[in-house]
Amino acid sequence: MENKIIVVSIEINAPLDKVWSVFTNPDVTKQMGGYYDTDWKAGSPFAFKKTDGSKLTSGVLLAFEPGRLIKHSLFEPGSEAVMAVLTYEFHEKGDFTLLTGKEELSQPLDQAGFDDALAGWRAALESVKRIAEA
Repeated sequence: MENKIIVVSIEINAPLDKVWSVFTNPDVTKQMGGYYDTDWKAGSPFAFKKTDGSKLTSGVLLAFEPGRLIKHSLFEPGSEAVMAVLTYEFHEKGDFTLLTGKEELSQPLDQAGFDDALAGWRAALESVKRIAEA
């Protein structure tokens, strides 16, 4: 197993627009400890900043389809070398929204690193679920 792609999905008992707002409405996103700093146009800088304004991650917004898809690169800390591409897909399924997160890594992780990354994804999507269902 090469450990270069992580895919996690979660069913959220909330309408698509409410799940979408967890990512795109800074007032809602701040419940996850920060907000996305971008103009939501493909090719633009994309960063996640803590509520105090300090940057946690940076990259470039690669694709944006309102209510459907957010895709961005993730730079290595302190450089513009791409370490991963992250994709969030949103699908309304009747009474719930299916959110899928995918991370395509530039370099494979060892098993422990992969397991940690997978756990991090699961925790992040659970946080989105908790906020959207509130």
